[in-house]
Amino acid sequence: MKLYFFLFIIISVKVFGQNPNDGKDFHERIPTGIDVLLEKNNPKGFKSLTTKDNFLVISNYRNGKRWRYFEGEMFRFKSKEGDFFQEEIAYINDSSFVIQRYNIDINRMEEFAFKPSDVSSVFKNKRGKAYKPALVSMAGIVPFALIDWARGGKHPFANRDFLVITPIIGLGNTLIFGFKNLFNKQKMGNNKDVRIIKPL
Repeated sequence: MKLYFFLFIIISVKVFGQNPNDGKDFHERIPTGIDVLLEKNNPKGFKSLTTKDNFLVISNYRNGKRWRYFEGEMFRFKSKEGDFFQEEIAYINDSSFVIQRYNIDINRMEEFAFKPSDVSSVFKNKRGKAYKPALVSMAGIVPFALIDWARGGKHPFANRDFLVITPIIGLGNTLIFGFKNLFNKQKMGNNKDVRIIKPL
């Protein structure tokens, strides 16, 4: 029974997983279309070229980078009033975009409409504290410094190993694990803005 099952798996992989260009000479191969390549390598760029719906574009004119947000995608931003929103975009009009948020106090969904000029900053990833990994990693070293103090009488602030190693580990963990939070916030201003793009 195991042998039949093993043969069935091998035959299925051979039949269904076969590439149409396998075993063919170069001039006989079927070329991959530009649309397929673009969709595979840059899905958001492909969607922005083929969509019929409006979408948001955050542009950084200093380095030429752009981030696109479509309806149904998570958009994290701070309004000029200082309120932080992390919600999916419900729909995008010609001059504004709308998000929906559940209000526990009134037990129903609320809609908030914003113009691109109402956005003061955009967050590329989930908002977090960059220093948290540093504090967690440094807190793990403190007990060892206290043990050295109890056994050898060496005060933590007089312990050179503790004073040198702890900040290095904290800084390293901040750069490794808190890297996304260090460059997460994109403040809108002279070189950055939010626009609504309407496809032709």
